[in-house]
This record gives sequence, structure tokens and C-alpha cells, in this order.
Amino acid sequence: MSNLKFTAMKRTSLFFAASLMIMATISFTSCQKDEETDPIVTIAEQDDDANAYFDDVLTEVDDLTMVSNSKDFTEASNTLGQGTRTRKTTWISNTERIDSITYQNYVNGNSRFERVKNGLVIIHVWGNPLQNEFVREISFKNFTINGNAIEGTKRIVKTAQYSFTVTLQNGKVTFTDGTTYTRSFERIRTWADGFATPYNIWDDVYTIEGTATGVNRKGYTYTHQITNALMIKLNCRWIVQGTIDMTLDGKTATLDYGNGECDNIATVTANGKTWEIRLRGGN
Repeated sequence: MSNLKFTAMKRTSLFFAASLMIMATISFTSCQKDEETDPIVTIAEQDDDANAYFDDVLTEVDDLTMVSNSKDFTEASNTLGQGTRTRKTTWISNTERIDSITYQNYVNGNSRFERVKNGLVIIHVWGNPLQNEFVREISFKNFTINGNAIEGTKRIVKTAQYSFTVTLQNGKVTFTDGTTYTRSFERIRTWADGFATPYNIWDDVYTIEGTATGVNRKGYTYTHQITNALMIKLNCRWIVQGTIDMTLDGKTATLDYGNGECDNIATVTANGKTWEIRLRGGN
């Protein structure tokens, strides 16, 4: 009888202990679920990463448009970079030209990006950014950044002394893992600082306003609306200020780049919660 009683007590104790373990597991899982990061936060990080490639192209083109406008050249990067970029210029008239830029494992030593570029960029230019009339159209042929293929047509039109309309059509990044990210946008780009030294673009500051649409690497259609002007400093790897309202697969979030400091910290707010993220800057 004593043995039966002991066995029953043992089974009861084991059952009670197992119940406690199950309850603890459920409680822990529930706690983890409550603290899980919203998937749109990861998507916001990926969107910023993809957009950085298109911004880097525009910076490269600014650099080339403002120097050696009348000559072909081959330029080796300085000691902070590597490789070469070669420009061949065809003048169509006194104000119109086509620049063909060939990149060979080129890293721009003046930039903070350390991105390797290969392939061909074609730049069709009418006028000059310092003149009243200026138009620039950019296209790509077998062009890659860090092995990721870049496509699309980018057009910049001067609309005021320091203001430009920038459009991107059929923009696409094909990443090395086979995923793709598409983008089209229309923006107003305002030259906010650095115009006192027009031939040194690396102290330039721009603000950006406008909208963008496309399909991200997960296959979801997205829209972006800049609600507070983005600030881009060409001597900084990351966007330093401004907010974007993002809509993705019926969900909404706000991406906030901060207060103007050059750092890789931003926040994403969705469903009443805010997460801090670390920007990759297109690496």
C-alpha cells in the first residue's frame, strides 16, 4: 500500500512539474511573440539598402559632370580606393554631349562608400548645372555595384537656381542572391549647401522630396511618400535626416533618419511601436 501511495505521489509530482514546464514554455513563447520585430522593419532596412545604390550612381555622375567636361580621361582612384574609370566624350554640339564611363573594379577614393563598380554608364548631357538650362539622362550597360546589377533610366532637369526634378524609370537592382528590387520615382532635389565650391561635390548637401513605387525583394508592391525632406550629405554614407511613410501589402510604417547627424541609426514606427535599426548603406 505504501509503495502504491508513493508511486501515485511520484506520478502526481511529475505531472505537476511537467505542467509547470509547459506553462513556462507557453509564457516564454508568448513573451517572445509580444517582443518580436514587425516584418515591415526588416523590409524598411532592405528598402534603404537598395535605394542607396541608386543614390550612389547619382553621386558618381555628379562627380563626373562637374570635372574635365571637355576631355576624355582615364582616372585611377587615389590611395583610399582602387581600380579605374575611363571617360570617352562625344560632343554633339557646343552644349550637348554624351559621356561613356567604363568602370573596372573602381572604388571612388573620395567617397565613404567603398563600393566596387564595374561596367558602363552612359550620360547624355544638355547644358551645365551652373547654367540656366541643364538636363542629364543616365543609363546602364552591364553595370554592377558590389556585384549587384543596376538597371533603369535616370533623368535630372534643372527647374530653378538650386532645384532639380529627378525621375527614375524602370529602376532595378538584381542582387547576387538572385532577388530583385524595382523602383520608379519622381523627386525634387534641392542643392542646400556646397554651391560655393561647385567643382568639389564632396561638401555638397541636398534635400529630397517626392514619392517612389516598386516591388521589393520579397515580391511585395510598395509605395514611399517623403513626409519630411530627406537630407543627403555627400561626405556621409547614410541619409542623415527626414522621414518616409511606407505602405507595403496593406501595412504602413514610418522610417525616420534622425536629426542630421552622420550615423547609421534610424527608427521605424509601425502599429504604435518604434524600433531602432542600423542602416547598411548599400554595402
